[in-house]
Amino acid sequence: MTQEFTIQQLADAAQLTRYQVEAWISRGHFKPENPVEPGKARKYTYKDALNLSVLADFSRLGLAPTVASMHTANLFGYHGEDSLLVICQGPARVSETIELVDEDGEIDHTFGHITRPSELWRIVEDRDIRSFAAINLGHTERRVKKTLGIA
Repeated sequence: MTQEFTIQQLADAAQLTRYQVEAWISRGHFKPENPVEPGKARKYTYKDALNLSVLADFSRLGLAPTVASMHTANLFGYHGEDSLLVICQGPARVSETIELVDEDGEIDHTFGHITRPSELWRIVEDRDIRSFAAINLGHTERRVKKTLGIA
């Protein structure tokens, strides 16, 4: 049986208000696994709590939810306590015929990586990376489990 949680439990785990959770759902930044059933309160999953918490962590670092949500919706490749989710900004090589392309035929975009802390140097030393933000997934997972009372 999968454990289900209320919106208040989800908000507490992500250190957000209920209003903020509802706003992010209505704006499409956060998409819970369970659909809405007319006349019933939606139930949320542990995966929802983890995804929302990582989105909230990036938001507290100053990333717009529209950007962060592209990289936090599915935390595939997560390796447990020893993982970082890193969102980077840098150029992508594209055709010179597309608008918003600079003189080198590049356009700024964001991309996410799940990596181990020992591999973060690869991002730091990459001259094409203009900026990045990292969240310790293990720390977030421990906080969420503690708040939700999961062993």
